[in-house]
Amino acid sequence: MLNEGGRDVLRCPALMPSGGQPEEELKALLPASIAVRFEEMFPSVRNGRIKRRDRKRAEMLRKAEPVLQRALNPLEVVRFTTNGVRQLTWWFLTAGSMNPFANRTTLVLTDRRVLLIHTDSKQRPRMFANQLPLERIRATAGRNSYIFIRSGREQLMFHGVKRSEARQLRGLLDSTATKNGGWQNLCPRCFTATDGVPLACEKCGEEFKSPRTATLRSLMFPGLGDFYLGYRKYATLEIIGAALLWALFLSTLVPAIMTKGLEGALVAGPLLALLAFIHIGDALLTRAKAKTGLHSKDGNLPTAEKGDSPLFERVNSADG
Repeated sequence: MLNEGGRDVLRCPALMPSGGQPEEELKALLPASIAVRFEEMFPSVRNGRIKRRDRKRAEMLRKAEPVLQRALNPLEVVRFTTNGVRQLTWWFLTAGSMNPFANRTTLVLTDRRVLLIHTDSKQRPRMFANQLPLERIRATAGRNSYIFIRSGREQLMFHGVKRSEARQLRGLLDSTATKNGGWQNLCPRCFTATDGVPLACEKCGEEFKSPRTATLRSLMFPGLGDFYLGYRKYATLEIIGAALLWALFLSTLVPAIMTKGLEGALVAGPLLALLAFIHIGDALLTRAKAKTGLHSKDGNLPTAEKGDSPLFERVNSADG
C-alpha cells in the first residue's frame, strides 16, 4: 500500500488469498501490475460489502491489464473503470445508432487521463485505444447512464454505463481541470500518443489502415469499408442489407424499362435516390469510425490470451 497525494494507493501483489474481508477479496481479483486508488475504485467497500459490479470492475481491469501495462506511465494510478459504448453525438441522427455493436469500450480514468480501450463482447481489448489528458477536458455532464465529455474538438458520448458508476465517474471528472484540447489516438503497438490519424507510427513504424481507403470502399458498396477496418460481423449485416436493396432496385427497374421504356425508369428513381443516400451515408460513417482510433494492418491490441493478438507476440519478441 502506497501513499500518493494523501490517498491510499494499492499496488496489487501477485498473490493474495481470496475470501475473508471484502477489501481482501477484491484485491485478489485486481491485476498485480496496476496501481489502483482503492477507495475511489470501490466506494461501496467502505460500508463493509461488495457489490456484483465491484467484482465486474476488478475483472474488467484485469482483462485490460496487457494494454495498461504498456500504456500507463510507471507512477500513473488508476482511479476508476467502467464499460459502455462510445458514440459521437451526431451518430444518433444516422445509421450510426447501430454502431454499439462495434463500439464496445472499457473506460479507465487515471490521475492523468481518460483512457478508452476498444473491446469485444467479453471486454477483451480488441483494435485500438485513445486517450484524453485531463488538462484537455473542457466540460463534463451526464444523466442516468449517459456521460458526456467535451474536449476542444468534439463531444464524446459514453452510454450504457451503470447509473451508480456513471454518477461516480462524473463526480471524479468534475474535479479535474477544464481546458482546451482533443482526444489522442494511441499506437496499438508502442502506445505512443498522436493527435492525428497517421498512416504509420513515427516511433515504432507500425502501419495503420487508411481512413480514405475505408471511405472509398464503403462508397463503392456499404459494408466494404467496415470489413476492411476489421468489423466483419457488422460489415456482413451491412452488405446483406445493401445487396437486398440493390436486388429490389434491379427487380423494379428491369420490368419497368421493358414495358414502358425509359419512362419506366422513373418508377425506380426514388429507390435509386435512397441507395445513393445509403452509400454516401455509410461512407461518411465509415470515415468517422476509421478516425476513432488507429487500426493496425498487422494485429490488434494485446490481450491476456497471446494467441488472440499477433501484435502481442510481435511486441513481446521485440522487447525480448
